[in-house]
Amino acid sequence: MVSTLKVNKIQIPNSDSDVISLDASTGNITIPKNVTFNGTVSGATTTFTSDEITIAASTKTTLTHNLGAIPFQFDLYLICKTAADGYSVGDIIKVAQSYHSTAGTSDIGAIMSADATNIFLTTGGNAAGGMFKGFRKDNGGGVTFVNSNYKMIVKAWV
Repeated sequence: MVSTLKVNKIQIPNSDSDVISLDASTGNITIPKNVTFNGTVSGATTTFTSDEITIAASTKTTLTHNLGAIPFQFDLYLICKTAADGYSVGDIIKVAQSYHSTAGTSDIGAIMSADATNIFLTTGGNAAGGMFKGFRKDNGGGVTFVNSNYKMIVKAWV
């Protein structure tokens, strides 16, 4: 059985005037003192997931996240759209490199930055053969991911 307790103020023990106020109209919680949590703290984390983004060279994509703050973490992923490199359609690969340069493949990869409203995703200028390098899923061999086999998505958390 689930019970619901409806309150708009919680009195802090050993205090005559300090209360935790809950404003149902705005969702704001006002806590007048520092709070220390013991044990496991759980709760909702606000997240953002972008739509799928086509991989292209020299592209700056602005993604409006509406998280209300600068995300403390934001990550780039590739989604396999055509089975390749040992990956199946739908597999998700976390992109760990931001820039890669070796003989004949300079300026590939992507870099991201963020503010309280947007995440900015910028890809390198040389996508010939593929924007991202990585490892095959089946045997760990090095591979340049062919752009047309993958799409990008960005996930963020506050």
